[in-house]
Amino acid sequence: MFELRELRNFVAVAERLNVSKAAEVVHISQSALTRQIQALENKLGIALFERLGKRLILTAEGEDLLGRAALLLDHAQELSNHAFGLEQGHSGVLRVAASPQTNAWLMSPAIAEFRTAYPNVDLNLSEGHNDNLLSFVEHGAAHVSVAHLGVNNLLLGTKLFVAQLFALLPPGHRLAAKRKIRITDIASDDLLVMRRGFLTRHLFDKVCAAHEMRPRLFLESDSTHTLVALARDGHGVAIVSTSARDTRELEHAKPIVSARTETQANVSAIWNPKRYRPAALPAFIETLEKHAREQS
Repeated sequence: MFELRELRNFVAVAERLNVSKAAEVVHISQSALTRQIQALENKLGIALFERLGKRLILTAEGEDLLGRAALLLDHAQELSNHAFGLEQGHSGVLRVAASPQTNAWLMSPAIAEFRTAYPNVDLNLSEGHNDNLLSFVEHGAAHVSVAHLGVNNLLLGTKLFVAQLFALLPPGHRLAAKRKIRITDIASDDLLVMRRGFLTRHLFDKVCAAHEMRPRLFLESDSTHTLVALARDGHGVAIVSTSARDTRELEHAKPIVSARTETQANVSAIWNPKRYRPAALPAFIETLEKHAREQS
């Protein structure tokens, strides 16, 4: 027989994938919590966790138990709330992730609103480029990522906004009067681009390949703000996208167009249907959708 305490402690570790953080939440020592998890594994006769380098990950059996245990704890909490006449509220952990640019203009206000509505949900925020974000969701490091889904058939997504490729010209550039830019128009310019893995870089590489252009790269960066600052100081043309909507200079950027390929892509709230999804996840995605609409 299981005790709710055993399941609650297991869920605390499984949701955080970190024993020390889980120990703080359940108010016992890290060593005691480790022993309890080992005792639960011995009772079940299966391994619930394994180590991947320094990271703790769930086994397939652990993933299955997490979904069932979390559901059971939700029902127990609902019964307790009903017995005491309390209003039910979501609790637990929600791991979310986005690019640094999207964290700035979309995640930050969405999280602020969500925390007000669901104060008992412990939110963990991560960031990375698009490839990282898809990997986070595939392997359970995040419950939801804001990213471009592409042709990934393992994940599901809800569209939030469209990322359009732009060129931010330095002061006095010869193309300043143009409303739109073709990639071949800036073939001779020094270009300031995001590193590989970011959606903006993926769109840029795709349009360069479609036009058989070998770009002159002056800088590859993780930061849109760095690219913008260098373009502003005359060091080249910055290639950016509407994923960086908090960048004021984007108002003066020129959309990049192509008759050969797309220069934009959908960005979605993405989750893994085969992994555990916290009860608070749908509400958080709705909050993201609301803020994305307000910014469009």
